[in-house]
Amino acid sequence: MVKQAWFVAAMSVVISANSHADAPPSPDKFEASYGFTRTNQSLINGVLIHTKNDPTLNVTYENATGFASIQNGVGVWLVRETQVKSGVSLNYMMGRKASADARYTGMGNVAGSGMAYVWGEWQPVQDAITLYANYGNALRESQGALAQWGLTLGLPLMSGVNVFADVSRSWANQNYLQTYYGVGASQANLSGYSPFAATSSGVLYSNRQVGLLIEASKDVDVIVGYGKSSASALLMHSPLLDRQVQSLSTVVLNQRFNLE
Repeated sequence: MVKQAWFVAAMSVVISANSHADAPPSPDKFEASYGFTRTNQSLINGVLIHTKNDPTLNVTYENATGFASIQNGVGVWLVRETQVKSGVSLNYMMGRKASADARYTGMGNVAGSGMAYVWGEWQPVQDAITLYANYGNALRESQGALAQWGLTLGLPLMSGVNVFADVSRSWANQNYLQTYYGVGASQANLSGYSPFAATSSGVLYSNRQVGLLIEASKDVDVIVGYGKSSASALLMHSPLLDRQVQSLSTVVLNQRFNLE
């Protein structure tokens, strides 16, 4: 279960080792992002088999002590500088609604769970290269652990317009795989699927996306993106999946608020 957590921990160590004691403190921040995203991790419907267009929202507040956001939960900093951030928090691991996806017919609901969470991001080239990773362990043991790591590259296209590319992978341990993609005996009777038991931890999805970031004003950006999500060979063993590649898309407005 901790095999992937080393990546976030190692990032935090590297970040701390490269921190400067005399670096000026980062200002407080308050941002909101809202729009629509095609995803299999829906704020409204939880974990999905088929990607779905859903409203998306993230509100972020940061000060010198800690942070609160829908994405990263409520927590405290390990490191907070201009180009590097890392924190630990309490967050929420999504459940699933059987009514939200036809592939869950007969499979039943899964309740969400509180989650212990560690995350980090590093920009070795500010606003051009971002490395990020996170790892969450559900407080309800049966729901297991989920992690993600990735890389975003950005490049100015013209004044006020930047192009970006993002690649990432998600990973889960055996408990998570069994809870969300396994099929028990009673579930097999109700759903018609063959029984399936997850036998190991592993990568869930590989994602890639390209898009544009458009500076609509000093404090407002519009982000549009399109990409693909590919289920791993391990995940395709589950009878719940009926296709390996699905589309991803994003249309989001990001707004910054002045706290001075």
